[in-house]
Amino acid sequence: MTRRRTIEELISEARPGDVFVPADFAETGSADSVRKALSRLVSAGELERPIRGLYRKPRRSAFLGKGVPAGPDEIAEALARKFEWHIAPYGDTALNRLGVDPQVPSVVRYVSDGPYRTYQYGPYTIEFRHTANRDLSRLNPVAATVVQALKALGKSGVTGEKLDIISSRLDDSQMDKLISGTRNATSWVREAVREMQERRTQNA
Repeated sequence: MTRRRTIEELISEARPGDVFVPADFAETGSADSVRKALSRLVSAGELERPIRGLYRKPRRSAFLGKGVPAGPDEIAEALARKFEWHIAPYGDTALNRLGVDPQVPSVVRYVSDGPYRTYQYGPYTIEFRHTANRDLSRLNPVAATVVQALKALGKSGVTGEKLDIISSRLDDSQMDKLISGTRNATSWVREAVREMQERRTQNA
């Protein structure tokens, strides 16, 4: 079986809209040969290249009758996988992802344990900000997003209403992981999570 055929079979098993990096196909051949095979699949229309170094299985909307582009989160997560970074939405981006702020930011920001980087993707600027905080590698993605949202609000900006909004986005398992993952967090963040749990129990 040719390298291209092997990659085609792997892609056929993926969902429309899935984003790939060359390392996903490392077992099929050398890095250079994989990139060449992926480029040929782009030329054949079997893959898209949303930005340099990322490849995506096209996804079409039956209702709209046209292709649906990848969202900025999908691109950011693929970049993090490519460079082996841990990331979490930051600032207004974290608040938007959890429904606290309905406005979608034009600059989509993440904290990362990698270097400072900025990418342009369609109408979006995707920005990675370096942090040495170990929470990124210790917390699961949902818990890390909640912690970043609380930090974006600040201690004085945390209200019961906002805690309820965040809580509504979490299932019981995610809530349990958030509680256990923030035991060593800053005291006010830990207190906010405790209050979130109490309100969740009262509102059940």
